[in-house]
Amino acid sequence: MKNQNGYVDSFRRLIQCPTISDSGHEYFEAFHKTLQEEFPHAFAACEKISLGRDVLLLKWKGKASDRPVVLMAHQDVVPAEGGDWECDPFSATVIGDKIYGRGTIDCKNTLFCTIQAVDELIESGFTPEQDIYLSYSDCEENSGPGAEMARDWFKEHGVRPNVVIDEGGAIIKKAEKYMAKDAAMVGILEKGYADVRIIARGKGGHSSQPPKNTPLARLGAFVNYVEKHSVFKPKMSAPAKAMVLGLADVLKPGLKGLAKLAGHMGCLTAYLAPRLNVHYGAPMFKSTVVFTMCDGATAPNVIPQEAWVNANVRVSPVDSVEKCVAKLAKIAKKFDCEVQLGNHREASPMADLTGDGYTQFAAAIKKTYPDVEVVPYYMFGGTDCRTMQEIATTAIRCTPCRLSIEQLGGMHAANENIDVSSLGETVSFFKNFLESYK
Repeated sequence: MKNQNGYVDSFRRLIQCPTISDSGHEYFEAFHKTLQEEFPHAFAACEKISLGRDVLLLKWKGKASDRPVVLMAHQDVVPAEGGDWECDPFSATVIGDKIYGRGTIDCKNTLFCTIQAVDELIESGFTPEQDIYLSYSDCEENSGPGAEMARDWFKEHGVRPNVVIDEGGAIIKKAEKYMAKDAAMVGILEKGYADVRIIARGKGGHSSQPPKNTPLARLGAFVNYVEKHSVFKPKMSAPAKAMVLGLADVLKPGLKGLAKLAGHMGCLTAYLAPRLNVHYGAPMFKSTVVFTMCDGATAPNVIPQEAWVNANVRVSPVDSVEKCVAKLAKIAKKFDCEVQLGNHREASPMADLTGDGYTQFAAAIKKTYPDVEVVPYYMFGGTDCRTMQEIATTAIRCTPCRLSIEQLGGMHAANENIDVSSLGETVSFFKNFLESYK
């Protein structure tokens, strides 16, 4: 059984494997070898299921198979080029009480803590009540097919997970200004997603004889209009209400009552929040759109015959992809532009907060962290969990690892880091959950 120093040494070895998305099979092969060395009991007792690519799927046989659990994470990390790193991002340097490196919170901490918990339970002679699967994609960061390959295996073999747990929320350390306690943000839903290409066409020509209303000019007018107007209307959704009411329980007394009131005021809260806080209020209460890519002519002295911009839309659960695209198309028509729908998906189903999967997860958090409040978390981004949710009864997006607001800001940025102490706490959580799961 590893102590805290053992956790640090093992975790550092995982970070030191530069498994950048699409970096090459040899990097993931070396990572798998490291995992086998660090977690020998898990690899000896679990069945390794071959899926292809560098996806890892391990099955730990339980006493029954009717309510299996899937613990998810991804092996790949984003590049660590640029930025003001204090140390080599793949050195896993320990500075004070923190470990620095790419992947420390996104999400090799999840991978480490889940497989370490399984390894320790196997070493102790424990047998789970239900089958446990460890599902580790190799391409989450670039939306690759790893999670889909695992999902398809489950479908082909008639396995329907009762609970799926993936990265998502964390335990947010209290901010002295407004929080009375730490909050375990348990992801219960992901917003939908749509890439919408806005296209403007024209006759083209030479830049020395420019006409008015060229494709780029019309696109610029369209982008400016969308930026200045509220295209998608704010509405109170079930996950937004659950999150507001949950957050009320972690706020200091002076704010708690106000937050409870806001949660029950529905339309008024949804209307005011985006105006008071664009960064958090708008994504929570409405679909959002931002322009991320564009293209036009291939030479500086050519007026393009066709130009386009990409609108990335995050779809609220009370909206739909179809409705959002229709609104953009109506506006685009005013500027003689057309729309073309690309990759898209609707918002995921919301987890049942009264179901046994969620309540058992919440109970394990309270057992591990008695001082922490469990808060339903409405996720604006996406995870591999949405893929597995297609066949699961309950999908939870949370790694109960203590992180500060500053540490969360390091995700995909320079100086990504994690507290040494949080590794042991999170391993204990997953052990508590698996030991108590029925």
